[in-house]
Amino acid sequence: MRLGYLTHVAGPAPAQAYRDTVTLAVAAEELGFSSFWVAQHHDGHLDGLLPSPLVLLAAVAQATSTIRLGTAVVAAALEDPRRLAEDAAVLDVLSGGRLELGVGAGADAAASEAFGRDHARRHADCTAAVDALRAHLAEIVPAAPGLDARLWQATGTADGVAAAGSRGMGILTGRADTAPHLARYWARAAGEPRVAAVRIVGPGERPEALLGRWRTDPAREWSTELVVQTQPADASVGIHLATLRALAAARRDPDRPAPVGPLVAALRGGRRRAPVPSGRSSA
Repeated sequence: MRLGYLTHVAGPAPAQAYRDTVTLAVAAEELGFSSFWVAQHHDGHLDGLLPSPLVLLAAVAQATSTIRLGTAVVAAALEDPRRLAEDAAVLDVLSGGRLELGVGAGADAAASEAFGRDHARRHADCTAAVDALRAHLAEIVPAAPGLDARLWQATGTADGVAAAGSRGMGILTGRADTAPHLARYWARAAGEPRVAAVRIVGPGERPEALLGRWRTDPAREWSTELVVQTQPADASVGIHLATLRALAAARRDPDRPAPVGPLVAALRGGRRRAPVPSGRSSA
């Protein structure tokens, strides 16, 4: 099970929040985290101060060398797909192929209005933008080999999970009730299934408590990665660093392959059943 960290890039001032984010990414890499994710927010929505996540991740890329760099997420419904593809490709080349590009429909109605978009159409607009983005990635300069296989969709609904799976996209989800949809995703996804479960360390909570909940989380057996965020979003950099260190120290699950083998064997045998997660019996 891979371990990632997500920040909403909040704080009293943008410049300090951006510098703190680079500090957190460097610390996450040194502590053995597999990925580091940033959230996009326009006009300070939910206290987030980062409208341009790919720009900040370019700075993170220069300060790190191995950790995967993710967006969780870019509101694709508000983006020009070709511009997004080109910016993402530049970052991917700059980082040595480490970008994990997460997209979503966006939940901020004020941002939709600011961009002149119909918020009620955001899901349809997101789908259209994702399809255009994937097409552009095949033809733009610079080329970003493999980036199309590192796209993620933020969703928790049955239709959203199915649509992402049909496009070969990974799933970013913060909902525990997504587990039944994830089982179907594993059986039907194009390409290798990837599921990142996003979970929260609450205000004043010890990170070890989150790991305790995670052991019985319904989505755990279908997840390839646990991505942790600390609340409140504007917690000090010291609190974020303490969370990182506690998670690294308390972590028990080593990186392991996703449960693909049993599923493939079942499908080859003509039986569509859920895979048996690694380390567990089918009984």
